[in-house]
Amino acid sequence: MQPGQGFSEDRLQFLDYWRVIKTRKAVVVAIFLLVVLVSATITFMQTKIYASGARIKVEQEKPTVDVFQQQFVPSYDPYFLQTMYEIIQSQKILHPAINRMDLINEWARRGRPLPLPSMDLAFSRLKGQMAVRRFRDTSLIEIIVYDEDPQLAAYLANTIADVFEKERLEEKRRQVLKGLEKLKDEVAQQLHRLQVAQSKVENLRRELNVPVVGIGGGSVKLTDQTLQALEAQLTAAKVEAGVKDVRLKELKRLTPLQLRNAISTVISDPNVQSLLQSLTDTETRLEALKEDFGPEHPTVRTALATRDKLQEQLDARLEGVMRGFEVEYQMSQARVGELQRQLNEAQSFSINLDGEKFTPFRNALREEEMETRLYESLKSRLQQVSIELEVPRSPVELIDLAEPGRAPVRPNIWMNITIGAFVGLVMGIILTFFLEFLDTSIKKMEDIERYLGLPVLGVVAREGELIVRGSASPQHVESYRMLRTNIEFARGANPPKSLAVLSAGAGEGKSFTITNIACVYAQHGGRVLIVDSDLRRPNIHKNLGLSNETGLTDYLSGTKTADEIIQPTNIPNLFAITAGGGGQTKSALPLLTSHRMEELISHVAKQFDIVLYDTPPVLAVSDAAIVANEVGSSILVVQHRRYPRAMSIRAKHAIENAGGRLLGVVVNNVNVGQDESYYYYHDHYDRYLHPQETGKAAPAPATPNKPAAGDAIELQGKY
Repeated sequence: MQPGQGFSEDRLQFLDYWRVIKTRKAVVVAIFLLVVLVSATITFMQTKIYASGARIKVEQEKPTVDVFQQQFVPSYDPYFLQTMYEIIQSQKILHPAINRMDLINEWARRGRPLPLPSMDLAFSRLKGQMAVRRFRDTSLIEIIVYDEDPQLAAYLANTIADVFEKERLEEKRRQVLKGLEKLKDEVAQQLHRLQVAQSKVENLRRELNVPVVGIGGGSVKLTDQTLQALEAQLTAAKVEAGVKDVRLKELKRLTPLQLRNAISTVISDPNVQSLLQSLTDTETRLEALKEDFGPEHPTVRTALATRDKLQEQLDARLEGVMRGFEVEYQMSQARVGELQRQLNEAQSFSINLDGEKFTPFRNALREEEMETRLYESLKSRLQQVSIELEVPRSPVELIDLAEPGRAPVRPNIWMNITIGAFVGLVMGIILTFFLEFLDTSIKKMEDIERYLGLPVLGVVAREGELIVRGSASPQHVESYRMLRTNIEFARGANPPKSLAVLSAGAGEGKSFTITNIACVYAQHGGRVLIVDSDLRRPNIHKNLGLSNETGLTDYLSGTKTADEIIQPTNIPNLFAITAGGGGQTKSALPLLTSHRMEELISHVAKQFDIVLYDTPPVLAVSDAAIVANEVGSSILVVQHRRYPRAMSIRAKHAIENAGGRLLGVVVNNVNVGQDESYYYYHDHYDRYLHPQETGKAAPAPATPNKPAAGDAIELQGKY
């Protein structure tokens, strides 16, 4: 593979696809518009549906107020919201909603009754009208209801949300009450077990004469916990006594002035604080008075008396405080002594209890302690659950109420039309390729070279005009000039003067083509003769505006000579032999195979530079093969996209089997704007022909059927 070869093939393949679509764009547009129109019609005929959504916040069960400090915090459950999503659409929620709204009768009143008024059918319809949507990374769920009535849709959504909220609360309450009853039974049973254990301990204590120790004025059974409590109390009492001893000693070392200044940091007695503040204010005032008056001044003496009085009161108060500290210290010492005595007694009793004699009592005591802890735990839990049951809870919170929809959500007009347009476009393209697959006609010049093995002599565009009428466009005329040039090259150095123009089927433009070729030959100065050998359906006389009363039929029947049947036309150098006989010849084969036909071909070849023979369709009758054999050289006219290529192949074989020689093929009636493979034949010429003629007025066409000689000469000279 040469570099770039793959790219070229891909591009050609894509262009082939585009050519198919462009060629059959009418089919694509028709299917597209049809599907869009059907989609729009169905959309506008559909019942308008409104949507209303209620948004709720769904969380796991927990009280709104934390009654106890240690609350159970639910762990993250990835399936929780999905479970709630399914529960909302379950019978557990929708059945109560249907009953609350009396939905079966409501639908009947609105003209939409159920086939069978049953709860199951109502549940199926309501579930089909609703949708539940979750919001990513949130605990929000939206309940959406679709209905023809926007008011009913909003009412349904709000009712379902309310039923779901109440159902979650009631369900949790039912579960808690059921568990609470079970917990009460357990507490009662545990209390009975505790009482049994206590009775056992008391009986063993009396039986074994287990000693007791007095703590706090009461009698307590001696246990390890009792010893630990006594030791802890003794330690705390010793620490407290030591602190009070240090405080008392430090205060006694202070002078009266130091004690007065430090006492406010030791105690918070408001009387002492007031005396200290009054004494300070009096001393400050006394110092100010001494600066203005003498020591014996009455004001100074009054201030001194006040200061002394306050000093006496403060000293008396401080002495009372110190005496109180001493009493507290002595009491602490006494408490330490008492606790030490109790601890000693308890330790002595504990040594006795460690003996084998008191083993049953110790076991019973441990059992009692275990039953006591279990009972207290169950009782505490029962009280906690009972209190939590009465605390408000909010597992479901209504965030947004459903409001009646203002505009319908179904059908989605733009989406339906867009989908219809897309489907129509795809269907049109698929149908186009399907038709292209079924179409076996000649589509490209490559098809002619591939299937017929003949060169393409010319390409004639659609919507052409007869050159003899003067209204043909320059592009159309030039296409026949190119055809003439290619025919001349195909005929060779010593070309035969006779040339038959053939076609496989009827209506392929054979007569139209031969007329225009003759006009072009005549415009180039050559003497041209057209012979209409299609005796069954002649057309040449119509194209040239001639009479068909006398022609080839009269010559072949022996009633006219060759010179008598040749008619001049309005085009200089162009002559014609019409079919003759008034176009009523029914049996042409004997005439065309007669010796006079051979003489005519030889005779006119000597008088004219080129003689063109119009023939009937090759596959319709055998006349064309006979003429092709007698004339010698032929060209085949193939109408673009008209007949299956098999017809053209059969026509070629028929001509070759008859002894005719095909110079090439003329592709007729080509839609140049759609078929890119032929486009350059005309587009390049048009750009070359009119590079500077934009804006110039086109010349007025000549009168139809009567072109002036000057027009022909002008065209000939111009091209």
